[in-house]
Order: sequence, then structure tokens, then C-alpha cells
Amino acid sequence: MARQPDGIAIVGCGRVSAMHFKGAAAHPDGVRVVAACDPVAERREWARATYGVERVVASLDELLDVAGWHTAIVCTPTHVRTEAVRALAEAGRDILVEKPLADEYEPAAALVDIAEAAGVRLAVNQNFRHFYPFGAARDMIAGGGLGNVLGVAHLDLAYRQEEGWRNEATRHALSVMGVHWLDGFRHMLGREADTVTGRVLSSPALDAVGDTDAHVQIAFGATTVSYVQSFSSRVKLTETVVIGERGTLALGYAGATLTTAEGETALPHPYAGDKPAAAYQSLRDLLDAAALGREAPNSGRDNLHTIALLDAAYRSAGAGRPVEPHQPKEAVAP
Repeated sequence: MARQPDGIAIVGCGRVSAMHFKGAAAHPDGVRVVAACDPVAERREWARATYGVERVVASLDELLDVAGWHTAIVCTPTHVRTEAVRALAEAGRDILVEKPLADEYEPAAALVDIAEAAGVRLAVNQNFRHFYPFGAARDMIAGGGLGNVLGVAHLDLAYRQEEGWRNEATRHALSVMGVHWLDGFRHMLGREADTVTGRVLSSPALDAVGDTDAHVQIAFGATTVSYVQSFSSRVKLTETVVIGERGTLALGYAGATLTTAEGETALPHPYAGDKPAAAYQSLRDLLDAAALGREAPNSGRDNLHTIALLDAAYRSAGAGRPVEPHQPKEAVAP
């Protein structure tokens, strides 16, 4: 007998929810969006008209009364996320939250504790593990194709004026994009960081309360990652260079290339240009883990290591010295 699609609900129908609706629509045999909720009437109508969601309600209480779903994708801003996660967890629903899990380490750890206390799974949409070729790089490094990794240089430069609530956040560029890259570095290298050194600034070229630019160095044992983030750059460039003893990897949104003494080899990158597919894979990671009774690879507990790096970069910038990231406790099986 064929497996029935997993019923899901989407909490918050703002801009970021579109990739989740699109990802689900492209995989009707895997999932079905049963319902969605948003307090804004025009966003509810958008979800209904654009994606054909039959049940679109105004509140989380109404959503929990809708039958036929067990997993929620939470797309709310971080500052209103705790109560949504608490209500869903107490109702026994598994949860995929948008990144960042939280803006600071302690609130993120509290969300993980809420889910574990309720016995549900909490995962994070760190979709750049798939959308950017970190997975191909991880496989190459783990397989010994580069030998020892000597260093990583990463640039993410663009002119990016955000709109809405993000412009009022005190943690801005690193929370918006840095959380992708920090997660990708640890995923790619297959280990956790020892120290973080950060410097942040806010450019007058942009309307933003928080940081628009950052320079971060991270020590992963003997491997140092040097990372520059800019929302104020008039030059647009995103690239990652991984230097190993046996070769060098160049990563970009389009894919990854390995260069050795023998020449260049392109590595497979099936998610190039398809962010909805990458977001769907994050959801699939959670759903498959639940079906198999194991922890998701993108679990909230795992993601605390990423938030610890983000938090350490800001703490280092404030203190003017390197700091050690927080160390999360061991996971508790749901």
C-alpha cells in the first residue's frame, strides 16, 4: 500500500512562507498543506488564492482545531516565536521553524527545552545545507579528497535593503545570512568550533538599526574560517574557497569545483537555484526522522551549535576579543 502524504500546517503566511508552499506543491506525493494561519486577512487570502489551501485561519487556536496534520512549519518572526512553539509542542505536534531558531542563544535553548519537555521533534530550516553545495563539500572532505583542510575563506557581499521588522532588529545581517553560513561551515567541516572572533558595524548607506556588515574568524581545531558579510557592498559576490592539502574547492550558488594537480572536476549540486526544493528537503529530514524514530539531522538541539556561533560572533564584537561558543547539552530523545 502506497504511503499517504504527510499532512502539514503553515504558521505565518509572510514572505518566507512562499518557499514552503512551493516546496510542498512540488511534492504532492510527499506532503499536503492541510491548513495555514496568519492574523492578517490579506495574507490569509494570498495563501488561499495562490496555493489553494482550503483551511486558512486567523489564530493558532483555530489551527489546532483543524484535523489531518501533525507537523507545523513556523514562519513567524523570531520575536513572536516562543508562544507558537509552546502551543504546538503542548498539542503534540512536530515543528520545523524558520532560521534563525532565535536571535540569541538562551531563547534558542529555551525553545529546544520546550519541545523536548513535550516529547515532540523540533527542527530548523537550515536550507542552505542543500541550496548551497555544502553537502558536496562535506562528502569530499569526509572522504579524504582534500586531505587535511588548511583553511576556508568565505565572502557574501551584496547591497541589500531589507523591509519591515528586520530593520528594527538589533541583530541584523549576521542573523539574516550569517546563520546560513555559520551552519554551513560546521556542517561542511564535520566538527564544532573552538573560538570565534567577530567585528560588526552598521553602514549609514542602509536603513537598519542593527549590523549591516561583519568580519568573523572561526577556529575549527587546526582549520580557520575567515568570513566577510556585507549588506552594504555595491559589488555582489558570494564564494567559498576551501583549501586542502590535496586540492582546493570553490563553492558558489551554481555549484562546486574541485581543483587539483590533475585539473578541475565539477561536483554534483542538484538543488542549484531551487530554494523551495531545499526547504522541502529540510522538512523531509524532519518527517523521515519522525517515521524512523530518530533525531533529525537538522534538529533544534543540533542547531544550538549554529546559534552558539552566531551568538559568539556578536559577543566577541561587543567584548573586542575572541570568545568560546556555548556548548549545548546532549539531546533528549522524544
